[in-house]
Amino acid sequence: MEKSIEDIWKAGFLKSDALVAPKINSLYSKKSIHIIDKFKRMMKVNMYVILVFAFLNFGLYAALGTPIAGGIIFLLLVGVCWISFLRAKTLKNIDPNLSSYEYITSFNGWLKLAISNNIKIMRFFYPLIFLAALMPIVHALKAEEVTKEAILNSGFHLVYGVPAFMWIIALAIAVLIYVFGGRIYQWDLNLVYGRVFKKLDELMADLEELKK
Repeated sequence: MEKSIEDIWKAGFLKSDALVAPKINSLYSKKSIHIIDKFKRMMKVNMYVILVFAFLNFGLYAALGTPIAGGIIFLLLVGVCWISFLRAKTLKNIDPNLSSYEYITSFNGWLKLAISNNIKIMRFFYPLIFLAALMPIVHALKAEEVTKEAILNSGFHLVYGVPAFMWIIALAIAVLIYVFGGRIYQWDLNLVYGRVFKKLDELMADLEELKK
């Protein structure tokens, strides 16, 4: 039985070497490549921004008298960049010669896996950043004579010169950040890549509709 027009039309989207509907197939191929290339560029820029911030932040923390905390944050930020760099390299495994549908679905699968793996890491990253960021405050409290004297005379049990209840509150917040780390990361992602994700979803929806 001869193929229907609908079957022939679908073939134009699902096969990279299809001669049917070449203009439409080319259009979606270009859109797929454009979205993925834009994501790659944004990812690279984001890594550079994080690295610059890591160095500036380390200098700031050193100036505030807490170089150890600055060093911890620096290593965490550099670690995140390194992981992102390694993940970005795996994008090369996606064959650009695939059809637009196969190419974009391969990228979408890569993206979902990367996000899933990153969530596991960032759930620890955010609480550690939060705790390290508190160190300048602790240092300032201990450095000011008036504040230091008030703390010593407060009657509270002190841990590293700071009332124990303040450490408990900080740890409780860190635990909450860990619990909601996945949502925080998703919010962080959408803040940076939200428009790209929206275009990707729209393109995926179009291709899925054409595939039916």
